[in-house]
Amino acid sequence: MNFFKLKKTSNLINFVLITAIIIIFGLFINSNRHKIFMSFNQSYIDKYMISQDILDTEDRIKNRIFISDEDIYIASGYLYAKGSSPVDYNFQHPPFIKYLFGLYSIYFNLPLLPNIIFAIILLFEIFLLGKLFFKSELVGLLGSLFILFDPIFKEVTIYGLLDLGQIVFVLGFLIISIFYQKKLILQGILLGLATASKFYTPVILLLMMVYVYKLISRKINIKNEFIVLFFSSITFYLCYWKAWPYNIFYHQAKIFKFMIDHNQATNWGGVLNMFFGGYFVWSILFITNLFMLFNKRNSISQKFIYIIPIVYLFIMTFQLPFTRYFIMILPFLYLSLANFIVLKFNYEK
Repeated sequence: MNFFKLKKTSNLINFVLITAIIIIFGLFINSNRHKIFMSFNQSYIDKYMISQDILDTEDRIKNRIFISDEDIYIASGYLYAKGSSPVDYNFQHPPFIKYLFGLYSIYFNLPLLPNIIFAIILLFEIFLLGKLFFKSELVGLLGSLFILFDPIFKEVTIYGLLDLGQIVFVLGFLIISIFYQKKLILQGILLGLATASKFYTPVILLLMMVYVYKLISRKINIKNEFIVLFFSSITFYLCYWKAWPYNIFYHQAKIFKFMIDHNQATNWGGVLNMFFGGYFVWSILFITNLFMLFNKRNSISQKFIYIIPIVYLFIMTFQLPFTRYFIMILPFLYLSLANFIVLKFNYEK
């Protein structure tokens, strides 16, 4: 009898949390509707063509202006969708998300509509991570609920940035790679789209960590991993179809050179100052994450979730920091907090 009461209570809590997530996300979209549902207009292209992103070796551009990353991505994506090669405009970032901005600008006149889709998928992926890694639907639902209140979630959703799409594909690859290992083609496609969404340093870092996890847990199959990498390379290459014939190795070397030449990081550890001196909850999340890492009841897969934010922040200390980069680790940190709360509740109960 107690078992059925407990199960009924758990189902009720899950229902309440799902309802809360839907309502809060709906209110979030409604309160930011003027930004999210903004229309595309020709001024994006006009400003972009005289912006800092256009190479002008012959000094033909007069009265050059500086525009935001959002304007650059939307404008270049529109040009891609109209037939321009992605190596001609904003070449330093892969084109897939920008293509989506452009296609939705052309067919719906709403360049940011893909962000709503990505945001919904992200919430579902966080739920799946909680359910699969922590064996708790409650942990997943709490993690999804918490991230709705984070300012970075708002930033990457209401602006035309590339980070939201990339984390969606990263988490998708992570889930499929560890829990559905036989779906090799799907793994390859998700990994390819993750690398084709934005400059792929976070993707390479995560891929290395996934391989370490698989080696430790003895879940790695070298042949299968090569198959995944093959399909991810094909997916990445197809995103540049407008540039064919396309020397992928030359272009990637060009991107790396550009990133090194334009790395404006002036001092080591700037990202740590931004993280721990920014939104006050982030420090609490990190401390909770460290506490949970040393919990003796952790499984290997749970330790993997706790380690990801630590390694990511360490690597990011060598780059120029932007707060939106934190979206790559916030799902893991909020899951850590959610698991802490659930375990504390169960313990005191």
